[in-house]
Amino acid sequence: MLGLDHWQETAYFALLDGPALGLDELVGRSGLEHDVLKGALTRLEDRGLISRLSGRPARWTALPPEHAIEVLLLARERDIRRVRALTQWLAEKHRKGRIGQDAAALIEVITGPEGVALCGQQLFNSAEREVRGIDAPPYAQAKDGSSVNSSANVASRGVRSRFIYGQDNLTLPGTIGRIEHDVSHGEEVRILPHAPMKIILSDDQAGLIPLVATPQVLDSCILVRPSALLDALSALFETLWQQAQQYVTGGVTDDGTADTDGTLTEDERRILSLLAVGLSDEAIARQLGIGLRTVQRRVQALLVRLGAGSRFQAGVLAAGRGWWRPPA
Repeated sequence: MLGLDHWQETAYFALLDGPALGLDELVGRSGLEHDVLKGALTRLEDRGLISRLSGRPARWTALPPEHAIEVLLLARERDIRRVRALTQWLAEKHRKGRIGQDAAALIEVITGPEGVALCGQQLFNSAEREVRGIDAPPYAQAKDGSSVNSSANVASRGVRSRFIYGQDNLTLPGTIGRIEHDVSHGEEVRILPHAPMKIILSDDQAGLIPLVATPQVLDSCILVRPSALLDALSALFETLWQQAQQYVTGGVTDDGTADTDGTLTEDERRILSLLAVGLSDEAIARQLGIGLRTVQRRVQALLVRLGAGSRFQAGVLAAGRGWWRPPA
């Protein structure tokens, strides 16, 4: 609804048809966790949909929907105007970048799963300084079944590798294992709530993006050579990289060295890492191949050991003890 996520909608509807409620009452009515609910209430207040009443304990009430939603509509209209202005600016920049150049030399359409896989692998192999990308399914595979891979091709050559993953993709089977393998080979990984598109960038010389925005099968891509479009893709990646959360696979102290004092077991390190990027207990259980109740017991044990009242607080306290390093 007008840019609200699931948690904000749930909290708003819990307040819409009743009197002002306190936090504990809202938890019972909405079914949301305390930390999630607090964040949703803050964003609803910022959007002018609800109001926090004075007094203690704090209570919230829904504002008249006809006025609040009108404010949201006006904000959405301003966002649309800004996006249109940006689109016009990008189009003009792209047009000027192509003046006097052969368009066919700047953009090439790659078709067929084998062609896409080979092109992607060539981008990794040809990089001299850095490979960057946004990782999202589907994945290209060559005829022999091998997948396009980053870390195995760049680690031995001293090429920097940076990749962004969408949080929703972390629940796919095998994703966490692949990330941990790549990180162990020196790849830098960050997490966003949602990966907007799939990208591979090789230095500042080439980029590869799907021909279709949300492909079911990766059988066609656009190869982009140095141009205004490649500059825009590079700028998009860097903007998202700054916004994304760092993925940490194990305990790291403040000076960047591994925590080897036995404070955490390997399973506890992995659970803490997955908690930090927002995975649910069910998703953690699937990724680690252990039972849901086992995960729940270990999460609760971590909270108790840290003296934390929430998952977020657990991450803060663990960072303070040098058990892991939060994003810079």
